[in-house]
Amino acid sequence: MALGKSKRRSRKFVHPKLMLTSMMDMFTIILIFLLFSFSDHPEDLKLDEDLELPTSTAKSDYQETIKIVLSQRELRLNDEVMAAVEGRQVAGLTNDNLENSPFFQRLNTLRIESEQSESSQAPPTHILFLCDKSHSFQTINRVIKTAGLAGYPNFQFAVLEE
Repeated sequence: MALGKSKRRSRKFVHPKLMLTSMMDMFTIILIFLLFSFSDHPEDLKLDEDLELPTSTAKSDYQETIKIVLSQRELRLNDEVMAAVEGRQVAGLTNDNLENSPFFQRLNTLRIESEQSESSQAPPTHILFLCDKSHSFQTINRVIKTAGLAGYPNFQFAVLEE
């Protein structure tokens, strides 16, 4: 019994060593994660005074996109005016005439040009849709259907942060 106590007393307390290599690995991984997560900043969009977006708590998650703006006065594709909005209806976009509209023709031309370009990047297939919240479902549906017919099936709706 006396031997057991003396062995315990003879051991000296050893202070734990700080493992710097493991900590550096951990901080490097955290730094890389933060750099990648903050590298995709959404673009700042300039809103027209006649465009009132709905509010949402959704997170922004969009890539390289084509921008379509449906305001109270006009329909624009990448800052190019495609049609006027008259009485909450887009001029030239009727259900039986979607593929003959200038809007469809321009979207189709954009798709064909991006497919034929020799750049290594994939052409944008997403549409960022900025739409005034006062438009009816039928008006919005015609714009979406026209873009879908032109080869752009992926949409992201722009909203204001709540």
